Amino acid sequence: MRGTRPILGFFLPLGVIAILAILLVYSLIGLAQTERKMRIDASTNMVWVLSRAEAASLRFAQALARLELGASSQDDIELRYDILLSRLGLIDEGPQRRRMIALGYEEELEQTVQAARELEPLVSNAASTDLAHARDIAESIAVWLARAANAAMVAEWNELGGQLDQYRGEIWQIIIWLVGIAVAGGILSAYLIHSLVVSRRRTELLYRERDFSSLLVASSGEGILAFDRDLRCSLWNDAMGRLIGWSSERAVGTTLAEISGFFAIEGIARPFREALEGTSSSISDKALFHPDSTDARYVDMRCFPLKDDEQIIGAIAFIGDVTERHAAQRELARHRDHLEELVAARTRELIAALERERAATELYSNFATMVSHQFRTPLAIVDSTLQRLIRRREHVSADEMVARAHTARSAIARLIRLVESTLDAARLDAGQIELSSEPFGINALVTAVCARQREETPDREIILATKTDNALSVMCDPAHAEHALANLVSNAVKYSPPETPVRLDIEATSTHVRCLVHSEGDPIPDADRDKLFERYFRGRNSAGKTGIGVGLYMARALARMQGGEVELVESRHDGTVFSLVLPLPGAATGAKVSERPGG
Repeated sequence: MRGTRPILGFFLPLGVIAILAILLVYSLIGLAQTERKMRIDASTNMVWVLSRAEAASLRFAQALARLELGASSQDDIELRYDILLSRLGLIDEGPQRRRMIALGYEEELEQTVQAARELEPLVSNAASTDLAHARDIAESIAVWLARAANAAMVAEWNELGGQLDQYRGEIWQIIIWLVGIAVAGGILSAYLIHSLVVSRRRTELLYRERDFSSLLVASSGEGILAFDRDLRCSLWNDAMGRLIGWSSERAVGTTLAEISGFFAIEGIARPFREALEGTSSSISDKALFHPDSTDARYVDMRCFPLKDDEQIIGAIAFIGDVTERHAAQRELARHRDHLEELVAARTRELIAALERERAATELYSNFATMVSHQFRTPLAIVDSTLQRLIRRREHVSADEMVARAHTARSAIARLIRLVESTLDAARLDAGQIELSSEPFGINALVTAVCARQREETPDREIILATKTDNALSVMCDPAHAEHALANLVSNAVKYSPPETPVRLDIEATSTHVRCLVHSEGDPIPDADRDKLFERYFRGRNSAGKTGIGVGLYMARALARMQGGEVELVESRHDGTVFSLVLPLPGAATGAKVSERPGG
């Protein structure tokens, strides 16, 4: 009978725990399966997809109706048509198409998509199209989509009803399993409570035992120290002797303060006092110095009161040597700090890379938007001019044809300039622009730029206010230096009032020559000044002006490649001044040029 009790006490809770675990596993599996079945597949939500497509077709029909009334534009029609095609394309692929086939709408879907695609020629030239016919097709598509949405909704509700019935049965099954878990848990709890009562009784008996097993204490690798209420040692094992340097015979009967100053430290004496007051406590990582060594060892200490019935007769302390653990923790902390530094450095690098990526993304996004707009304008002018010539081909006079041809050529020239600017920027970025510096007369350079600008804008006044000695030359590549200065002059003409002149001055110093370009008009906003020389940047005052924002960028890059610079000198209400700085021949070797007054 006595032999069967331990076996029963072991296997009974083990069996209950096994049953509890099995029921819990089955419950979790059932819940996971039910949850997976209850998920809604967003990709097959046909009601939403069909309703969005229906809305797109209705908006397209409305746009056609507004175009008949003159309240819409060709761009709006094309936008609505593209949205409709994208919605129908979504229905005609992947799980949506399979859903439509399951509903029996495969043939009607293909007919609808074909009908929508056949509208493309009508949409591309909506101004001369039978808009009523196109609108009828769009409205018929909307009607079919509404009917398909209703059918999809009915099918989904039917499927959902069947799934709910299935889920209800599975949930009841899980509830039964949970009831079984509760029963098994109750049995286990009752057994544990019984075991706890028995264990408490045995613990009370152990606390009344006054004698310790000398073999157990002596063989312990952890230092064991017992003392009475006067802090006089009553138990001292060999491990304590190795830590403190006192033998058991010498330590027993001696006060702790006499044994070692370590026990007089406030942090160590406090747990002793608390144990004598009936409170258990512990401390960690305290330094302890052995009399024969200058290196500190680190110990953990746990202190417990010793009771006789309810009376505290002393306390017992367990002191363990944790020097290796302490060293490992310090090494771990050092590695952690090092890793944190590495992570912080890497984080800073990643943040910097992210900022560069964001800046590049914003740069090319702005470039794409701006180029699309700037390229489309001259193409639209050419297209409009040619369409008018085609429509009025039998009534066009020679003078009108010449005038319209000049308009188209002007737009084409503008487009060519935009393309050349873009290609120049690309060649500059790729390092494909080569320079060959040579002495070149500054007067000839500035005069050529002024003459070319007068040809391009004969209605604008370009003034060369200051000339220098014809022998004064600068070190430059004439073509690229002229390109840089021409960009500054062109910008001055573009962004100043038409009735105001653009003035050029030349100043010479001992090492370089400055070409100053003055223009009148509103000053450059402060927020734009830091970005003026960035590629593809266009300021707040560029609305309605042609260009792609590479003029100043190209001018500065070309000047710097020749040892010069392009700068914004000033921008106030009385005018804006940019300068092109080019070096004098021999300036790099210390040659001197006499100072010349600026104009």
